[in-house]
Amino acid sequence: MEGEEEKDISANSEIRYIALELMKLAEKSGRSFDEVAREYMENAEKLSSMISGEEEHVRSKRGESSRQK
Repeated sequence: MEGEEEKDISANSEIRYIALELMKLAEKSGRSFDEVAREYMENAEKLSSMISGEEEHVRSKRGESSRQK
């Protein structure tokens, strides 16, 4: 159980750090925290898909090359 507690504490710490960074970005850009956080999540999901190869699979189904956006 201690391992799970340590993971939870570590995850909470990372979430707090990310939240602070997103708050700074929102303030600098003049956008809302929700807007910046939403963009961050979309980018994180896209990166995860790209790493796992799902992005290439979706593109190949649509007939797109990996260089297209």
